[in-house]
Amino acid sequence: MAVEPDPFQASEWQGAALSARVAAARARAVARRDGALADLGQADDVRLTERIRFEVTTRLRTLVETVARDLLRQVERLTPDGDGASPMPPPGTVFERMRQAGCLSDAGLMTELVAQVRQALLAEGLPIDSMAGDAPSLLIRLTEAPDRIVAAAARGVLVAEGRVRTAGLEGEGVALPAEQHHRLVWTIAAMLRQGGDTARDKVLAQAAERVLAAHEAGDRPLAATLKLAAAIDARAAELPELLVESLSDRQLGLFIALLTHACGIDVDLVREIVLEPEGDRLWLVLRALDMDRATIARVGWALCEADGRRDVEGFADAVEAIMAVSPEDARQAIASLRLPRAFREAMERLEGFARR
Repeated sequence: MAVEPDPFQASEWQGAALSARVAAARARAVARRDGALADLGQADDVRLTERIRFEVTTRLRTLVETVARDLLRQVERLTPDGDGASPMPPPGTVFERMRQAGCLSDAGLMTELVAQVRQALLAEGLPIDSMAGDAPSLLIRLTEAPDRIVAAAARGVLVAEGRVRTAGLEGEGVALPAEQHHRLVWTIAAMLRQGGDTARDKVLAQAAERVLAAHEAGDRPLAATLKLAAAIDARAAELPELLVESLSDRQLGLFIALLTHACGIDVDLVREIVLEPEGDRLWLVLRALDMDRATIARVGWALCEADGRRDVEGFADAVEAIMAVSPEDARQAIASLRLPRAFREAMERLEGFARR
């Protein structure tokens, strides 16, 4: 009579594996402790809300699973029939495996996703205040502009936004800058490896290259709005109305793109400036562009209405002081923001070392 193997002895609880289990448990305990201490040490104004945390996690999970699914589909197409290779892990398991391996703690990736979520929530909260009455929205009107370059760029924004809405959170709806997307795809490909199977590694590499090529063929909403802002190339007299109307239409992406084109600051930094609740740098950027009191007041009011973290009374009290800043002084104050990103980051690192 055959004796079934003892499941206790045939599992990861075998004697030889116990030390490893203890070490893994200790590492998890340390990670939880460090995470709790870091969370407790944060001020309320820097701690993520539950909604932002949920939205970021959801975006990241769907992005990882979608990329994993795309990679596996390409692996299947590239693998000869009858190859006999061991099955690949299901896409749904890749996210947890990457989290456990610490592969999702990339600062650039998380900063981008948090910024995307904050931008979406801020746009969602903007008050609808059509400046054009019963006329179509700004973006729709731009698609009918006599300037064919502007009209085509505006249609490109609508197409990009429609693609995101159709995709929802199904991967395509969560777009990353090329550098971060490249890094994520290669990380997921590495997570899908099967030991030392060099033939499978080659197939995975080819699959990753196909996925990356397909991604680069698309146009993200951010790129489309920047293209539209460049096509409009707003004159100084046109910019205030365009900025205010883009906010009144809840087109926060277009607001950021118009401001980026006008002020010569990197778009990622302009987005950061627009999203920060204090608004100090935003008011200086607007004054550097010689915006009048009415424009700054309307922009400030709209952003305060959309973001509960903002102090509307404090902003109202500060408007006169903001307007007292000359455009030249404002340009001097934000001059460092126009420097190349790598230079700014190096300066920040040196300042951080000096504070230690």
